[in-house]
Formats: sequence, C-alpha cells, structure tokens
Amino acid sequence: MTGFGRGTADLGTHTAQFEISSVNKRNLEIYLNLPKEWQDLEAHIQQILRKKILRGRVTGALKLTASQDPNAAPAVDLPAVSNTLKSLRAVAEYNNIPFEPDAMLLFRILNDYGDSSLPEWKPHQKVLEAAIDDATKEFLGMRATEGEALQKDMQSRLQTLSQLLETISPIVPQQAPVYRQTLLKRLKEAGLEIDLDDDRVLREIALYAEKCDVAEELTRLQSHIEQMTATLTEEGTIGRKLEFLL
Repeated sequence: MTGFGRGTADLGTHTAQFEISSVNKRNLEIYLNLPKEWQDLEAHIQQILRKKILRGRVTGALKLTASQDPNAAPAVDLPAVSNTLKSLRAVAEYNNIPFEPDAMLLFRILNDYGDSSLPEWKPHQKVLEAAIDDATKEFLGMRATEGEALQKDMQSRLQTLSQLLETISPIVPQQAPVYRQTLLKRLKEAGLEIDLDDDRVLREIALYAEKCDVAEELTRLQSHIEQMTATLTEEGTIGRKLEFLL
C-alpha cells in the first residue's frame, strides 16, 4: 500500500526533515537518501524502519537546512569566492567574452560557498529518532487508512459473489436434464432419429452432464469466499494469503 510521512528535528545549527513514502511491493525494499557526511547513519535508520514496516518499496530522505539567525551575517569563505571570480574571469578572457560580474552572480557564488558544514549526527540521535518516528507514524496511518478502504471494497465484492452463488446453486442440478431435452428437441427438429439405447449417445449425454455439473467448483468457491472473509480480519500481513486464495 502507498503512504507518506514527514518528521522534523531541531539540531540547533540545522533543521532536519525526514520524509518517507512507499508504493506496493511484495517484499520490503528500503532506499535511503542521506547527506554524504551522514552515510553511516543509514544502517541505523534501516534498522528502525524494518522493525515497523513489513512490505513495500520504501523511500526515505533526510534533508538538513542550516538555521539562519536574522541578526547574524552569513559566514562566507571569502578566499574561495575570490578564487572562483578569478577563474571565471580567466575563462572569459581566454574566450574573448566580456566579464562583468553582477549581483546575481555574486549571490549564487556566495550560496555555493556558504557555511554548509554539518554537525555530527550521534549527539542528536534522540531528536533524529523522534523525527523518524513521527514520519513513520504518519506514514503507517496513511497506509492503514488505505488498507481499511481496500478491506471494505473487497468485503463488498465478496458479498456480491456470495449472492451470485446463492442464485446459481439451485440451478446447477437442472442443467443435465435441460441439456438432454434440448439435444433431443434439436435432433427431432432436424428430422434425425436417435436411439436412446445407443451407448454412443448415452456416453455423449453423460459426458456433457459431467462437464456442466459445477457443484464441486461452487463448493470450492464458497470455501474460498469464507476463507477470504476470515483472512481480511486477521492481524499482520495477509497479502500473500489473499493472492493465493484469489
């Protein structure tokens, strides 16, 4: 089932946001996108999620944004910015292109060289786990809502099948005699004589009577409907069992 969840954590210098989503998948597959400085956190998040999620193709992403103090000037690596401008000027002169830096160019370079260093994640483990937990709860809640809707839809369809079964079952014993009478009528209308003592004719009628007797199939269908109805109320993962019954 599909689902989405989001949780945030305040790390002081940064704000962490964890998002998780999923699509249908028979087994559990988890793919995480983390900051490169925090790659060693992946195994820990995997362990947390695998305790709570059993199936689906799950994607998780942890994004960090530097907290901004409105009264503080942004920290900038000025030598790096200057070197970038010199390099750009050299490239422009080499290609005989006028080089006139404007405010937009400076702004983009400043953003690239802003102070983006991340803190260690281990001192913030508890608040990060809380954010992951919040995201997972929202995610599981959405999947549960979808599951309830699917459950009601399947129960409605099972009820329809049961009603059709009740209509069909009384008709089944009548099919062999009806076929026999229809066959004899058509032969008579065609002007053909038929010997009911002929073993070949009797075998043909018996063979069709066997084929049109679906009592066994109806009994099996009734059993499967009852098993599916019961399975839909079970706890835990039931997808594979439902698929088998279908």
